[in-house]
Amino acid sequence: MLSKENLEVLYNELAEHEFPDGERIKFIDELGASNELAYHYELICKEWEEDKDLYLDRSFDRHGRDGLEFLFDRLNGIEDERLKVFTVYLIAGILSKLRHMDFYFEFCKKLNPILASLLEINDNTLRHKIIIAFGWIGSVNDIDILTNKILADEDSLCRAWAASSLMQMSFFGLNQDILREKTKSVFAQAINVEKDLYTCGIMIKSAQTLFGKKWISASAVENIDIKKIEKARKSAIRFLSKG
Repeated sequence: MLSKENLEVLYNELAEHEFPDGERIKFIDELGASNELAYHYELICKEWEEDKDLYLDRSFDRHGRDGLEFLFDRLNGIEDERLKVFTVYLIAGILSKLRHMDFYFEFCKKLNPILASLLEINDNTLRHKIIIAFGWIGSVNDIDILTNKILADEDSLCRAWAASSLMQMSFFGLNQDILREKTKSVFAQAINVEKDLYTCGIMIKSAQTLFGKKWISASAVENIDIKKIEKARKSAIRFLSKG
């Protein structure tokens, strides 16, 4: 287990050589294995500030309960909107990896109201992160939050992420039957009125995954294939509108 001083030396060496992948991956592992939570978080914040993709956060889950308690403690003192959202997003990502731990629900219950308080944030990109986080750790009580976003958010990508997050909930332990019951009519309504074709495609793809259908391919969505999206829209609405 390396000390902060050792980690600092390694980081500076990596920075000098522009973070070669092999050494960077080893360093990420060393960060997760260390007890230097504050330094680990400091480097993650530096990465966010410099808008780099070093993925230093990938091993923060190895700090377990101590890491989560540390991050929640830091949240209390964060006033910067972007840093707060990024930290909340980090916590949600960590929790999505720790579903098997006995403290999982305790921390989800603690995080959910914080996520809810940030849902109306003006910055669309930051709002994307909050919506995605709900897909990872949201409960049955949070389904309505996402259905509201899929129908009413002014940003098309937020609506798309809301659809995707509803689908993601089924992957992260939420009862699929309940999800289907509470979202079927919402998906029908949203897909019917959505004007942005890419977002419409994401909605259809999310619904087909949740309901076990095959209306559209991923490539048709990514390529914004108008004919295929419109054809899939009709099929999806026909199914989702049934009682």
